[in-house]
Amino acid sequence: MAMCVCYLLYFFFPNSLLFYLLSGFCFVVYFLGVLTVRGVARFITLTLFLLAILINVHNKEAPLEAGLEGIQQNLPLLALIILVPLLSIPLKAGGYFHSIKHFIRKWEGQPRLAFFGLSSFLALISPILNMGSVKIVHEMVEKLRINPMILGKSYLIGFTSSMLWSPYFASVAIVLHEVGGQFNQYIGLGLAVAILQLLIGNLLFKQSSKKIYGRPRRARENRSAKAENDQVHRINLLKILCTLVAMIISLLILESITRISMLTLVSLIAVFVPFLWAGVFHQWKGLAAEFNGYLKKISQMDHEITLFLSAGLFGLALRNTDFADQLQAFLMEFAEQSLLLFVLIIFLIVLFFAFIGVHQIVVIPILASQVSAASVGMSPEFLALIFIMAWSMTAVLCPLNAINIIVSHCLQRNGLMIGFRWNGTYVMSLVSILIVAITVYGLF
Repeated sequence: MAMCVCYLLYFFFPNSLLFYLLSGFCFVVYFLGVLTVRGVARFITLTLFLLAILINVHNKEAPLEAGLEGIQQNLPLLALIILVPLLSIPLKAGGYFHSIKHFIRKWEGQPRLAFFGLSSFLALISPILNMGSVKIVHEMVEKLRINPMILGKSYLIGFTSSMLWSPYFASVAIVLHEVGGQFNQYIGLGLAVAILQLLIGNLLFKQSSKKIYGRPRRARENRSAKAENDQVHRINLLKILCTLVAMIISLLILESITRISMLTLVSLIAVFVPFLWAGVFHQWKGLAAEFNGYLKKISQMDHEITLFLSAGLFGLALRNTDFADQLQAFLMEFAEQSLLLFVLIIFLIVLFFAFIGVHQIVVIPILASQVSAASVGMSPEFLALIFIMAWSMTAVLCPLNAINIIVSHCLQRNGLMIGFRWNGTYVMSLVSILIVAITVYGLF
């Protein structure tokens, strides 16, 4: 977290001393993190780091300066990943999750309502809680008698819908940053596709629910739940929604007024909101208790930290190299032949690397930075949507992706089963809709 504070100081008060201090801080954090990372993640991050050093030495006139700049390349994104979990503090300490549990318990015996409720609740809280939302919701339902297939489908559908539009997700922040898109112009498109995604997921489940549960059952009587006041819980859910809307509106207003980058604004809002909540509702003790838990969580983020830092270093090293030129020519060749072919190639490349353990945070920025929206004949925001959808769909399918791993661990099921067998039809439906959208887009 100290690294994030140093980055924010450098953002507002740039000078050479802070630049070198921040770069040194990043290298220290990286090497300390590498010592604790194991397996494929360690191999990938060290490979990216060493390749970046070799490329800089071979191709750059000032390799040391290039390395110092490169290690900071993904700091805005890393600050977002580290600081955004602070937004969960008011929700956890405020007792709002009890209201979600209340409704899920009521719908336990009604599969369609349970699916709708789970996917909708995740879509509501994921923009704030990110992957922690899945763990929180599963803790509420793991003792209920809900079919694991319903859980596996609803978790991924609800979560990935947030990946399409929320500025608090790395997928949106990174891609918009790379393609030069504006969030205030993208949010309408992203939200529309996210709502469509939720609708498709629920319609597909409606068709398959009879095979899972047979004939619909009446909900079990639950006197304790019945005794609770539904109105109070609805108000709590409305508060969560209003909080999310207020944060998005604040972000849009601040972005237009201050001209500060969206990534930095998101980090600042993430820091500011918990203190505002504690001050307004006099919850300083609750803030302190949850903040201790937050510090423990970010101390376990060595995997993400090392990957982000090495990916940024590698991505900057690749710029203006022969490989970057060849990659750009390769992608543009497909784009000139057919937009549809271009999209399929993007999806297949991301999926292939995801299956061998290379995260989208490494692959997609490299691809996105090599494609100009004007050269493929579309707006930066529509191009961003293509990359973001590729990110979200491969996250569903790939058993090595973090969200797939979390869901498979919660349900004690194989990642391939959850990705392909349970959600394969859903992903293919989204791909089909994307194909139709691109075809229509190409007509105008």
